[in-house]
Amino acid sequence: MLGIYLNVILSSLAVLALAVGISFYFTERDAGYIRGYTFLYGLAVFLTCGGYSVMGFMPNLKYAFIPRLFGLYGIDVFLLIELSFLTKELKRRQGLRAVIIGFFALYILLDLLIFGKPDTLNYIRYDFHTAYENVGGGAFFFHYAYMMLICVVLLVHGIQWFKSKKVRRDKQFVLEIIVANFVLLLAAFPDMVRAAFAVKYPTFPYCAAVSVVYFSYYFAVKQHILFMPTVKNVSREIFHSVDVPVIIFDMDGKVTLYNSCAKTKLMIADVSRENSPLSLRSLFTLTDVETLRLLVKVRKGAGGQFETKIKTTGKECSLSIAVQFDKAFEPFCIIGFP
Repeated sequence: MLGIYLNVILSSLAVLALAVGISFYFTERDAGYIRGYTFLYGLAVFLTCGGYSVMGFMPNLKYAFIPRLFGLYGIDVFLLIELSFLTKELKRRQGLRAVIIGFFALYILLDLLIFGKPDTLNYIRYDFHTAYENVGGGAFFFHYAYMMLICVVLLVHGIQWFKSKKVRRDKQFVLEIIVANFVLLLAAFPDMVRAAFAVKYPTFPYCAAVSVVYFSYYFAVKQHILFMPTVKNVSREIFHSVDVPVIIFDMDGKVTLYNSCAKTKLMIADVSRENSPLSLRSLFTLTDVETLRLLVKVRKGAGGQFETKIKTTGKECSLSIAVQFDKAFEPFCIIGFP
């Protein structure tokens, strides 16, 4: 039964990695080429964990090599993507990048042809799980020679990448990614020496390791891009430093965001202690009818200017309203400038 549970875990990791990669690609539009690499990493993990989990579930030993081929391809490509990422970060010349990546891409092709053949491994069916037995020989060593060689190359490039960074935060980001690679080597070791667990479940350790490396990379990148000079990050600073009160309301008139100037001018701290949640009615002396008319107007996409008073100070003010639209040109928030 353990084999079923392990394969369910691998299937879940496969789907999660792909979902995370796709989500990152579509939500982090300011992340540059990191978007594409994060998606490709997720796709490689999906192929690795998905391929080997399907192999584990497959009762027909004759065709077990097919999903296993996808898993093998996922591992090989995962390491190649990382090499491409490192050479990109180091700004290697295009010609040199092409030579390095081309060499390992050719190695991957040969690895699939040599180590991915149906008769390279002996497939074994346990009660609830399909595994394989490494028979050694040239194909076995050819595959692990690739893993060892590319990991050494990744380590060399990783050290150079680390040395090129001057800011401590950037160095920490690089170090997290470099250290994660050693998880792969440690996970592959039991399969190489045919440890007891790896004999019956040979694919689980390095499938789990690939997932650990990917999610370590993902969280390191998510943390790193918080400090990248993107539109999102810079806009946040501008929003809070501009000397004009700005308040963001949802389409029901509830306050969702405000800047420092609005907090001071409207004495929002005092209002928030008395009323929860903050709204148009709690900040300004608008009647229920006036508030309803305003909301009906903005839900149709129309802004405008309204004469009212600040509730905490009693001072008269002009509340300028602008409506923000989404990509479907539907209003989704109200921007107020008192």
